[in-house]
Amino acid sequence: MILSRENPCKSICHIAFFITLIFCSSVSMAGIYKWVDKDGNVHYGQQRPTSAPSQKMDVQQYAPRDTATYKKPGSKDQAAENKDKENANNKPAEETKPEKKPETRAEKKRRLAACAQARSNLSSMEAIGRIRSVDKDGNTRYLSQKEKEAKMSKTGNLISKHCK
Repeated sequence: MILSRENPCKSICHIAFFITLIFCSSVSMAGIYKWVDKDGNVHYGQQRPTSAPSQKMDVQQYAPRDTATYKKPGSKDQAAENKDKENANNKPAEETKPEKKPETRAEKKRRLAACAQARSNLSSMEAIGRIRSVDKDGNTRYLSQKEKEAKMSKTGNLISKHCK
């Protein structure tokens, strides 16, 4: 219990601690402000200036979880994307291509697992002279050289698809 009749000093310390905790949490919610001084220099700060009009900035508090799709403003990718948007505005609607959705973590994990499996299969096929194959009935047979090359080509296509 917070209030104690036996030790009033302890109760006062608890109350002071909670008041301090509440005050500190409200102070940490302060924003970031942007303003331009009389010389035209741009400044940023946590306290609103009294001498100049300021603008409260919307600052992201946490880094994005998946940084693979994150593009920093001003980067080459960002500049290319802006150029593409300008070109898309000048083209008719029929010529614009639909945007590809960014890959999720789960999709990326599956793709990389398929990539590793395909590379492993190809290296095994290159190292082994003869490849055994089991059909639907459970019968085992060896692939001909032509079938082996076709299977290796198919595996190579999988590698080019999944190992981007």
